[in-house]
Amino acid sequence: MDLTKESFDKRIACVIVTYNRKQLLKRCLDAVSSQTFKPSVVYITDNASTDGTIDSVKEWGYYECMKEGIQFKYILNSKNEGGAGGFYLGMKTAYEDNSYDGIWVMDDDGEPEKNCLHELQKHIDKNDYIAPFVIAEEDNNICAFIEEESVESFSGKAQNGIVYGIACPFNGILYSSRLVQKIGFPKREMFIWGDELNYHIRACKAGYTPITVINAIHYHPKDRQKRIKGIFGSKVTVIEQRWKWYCFCRNLAYNKVAQYGHFLSLLYIFIQYFKYSIYLISNNNFDFFLLMHRAFFHGYVGNFSRLDYFMSNR
Repeated sequence: MDLTKESFDKRIACVIVTYNRKQLLKRCLDAVSSQTFKPSVVYITDNASTDGTIDSVKEWGYYECMKEGIQFKYILNSKNEGGAGGFYLGMKTAYEDNSYDGIWVMDDDGEPEKNCLHELQKHIDKNDYIAPFVIAEEDNNICAFIEEESVESFSGKAQNGIVYGIACPFNGILYSSRLVQKIGFPKREMFIWGDELNYHIRACKAGYTPITVINAIHYHPKDRQKRIKGIFGSKVTVIEQRWKWYCFCRNLAYNKVAQYGHFLSLLYIFIQYFKYSIYLISNNNFDFFLLMHRAFFHGYVGNFSRLDYFMSNR
């Protein structure tokens, strides 16, 4: 098969969001530029990095140029808006160019295998939410984000090379321009944690079913979030940095409302985190207890105005 010829069939824009991780960014850019199916353009969305990322990108030869048949464009955000703001800006810029069949999105710490985009784009005529198989870079036998799931067991769920209804949003996902036109862009106010889930919820509510393509491999560090047992044996995520904990809890509540649309969704979160609430109280950590419940309320009512306060008072 002549992959070079086939690459003219679809025009794909790639969006890579980065912030102060230039060595990981280089690895990602090298992997994208080495794809057997080339994206037409790569938008490097820099969230106001302070580690000299822009100078390094120029040194590597990926700054505002044509390389390996790909047009590389550099978008420098005026401030750090987190992953949510970075994906908003990059996807909006790509979509408004109005010349691409799909937008391929990833963080700077992802590394697509050389045939990843080739395998994904095969499905874009009939599918709109197309995910790669995200494998842990530390251990290629396990999934990066599906807890306690091995590569072998996940692959066993595939039907003709596809697992239906599952995706790891913003980790090498190929979204069709049709989907982006219908549901818009990520919610930039969410900053980090939950913005990708919010986009997933909106896509599913709009009638788009995600698929994971087993032969499209995307390597990513294993999910490192700390989880403890909650009530009824379920696991809940806990974060020890104050502003990140606020952001996580706010977005968690907001997404539950977006998913279910009523008060019971918030009640579910309170029950889920009841055991952790008791733990915080028993250890006299009233600050985190109050912060968690304040964040839940802000997420429930859709108040995104307080994060700057908690970041400046961390």
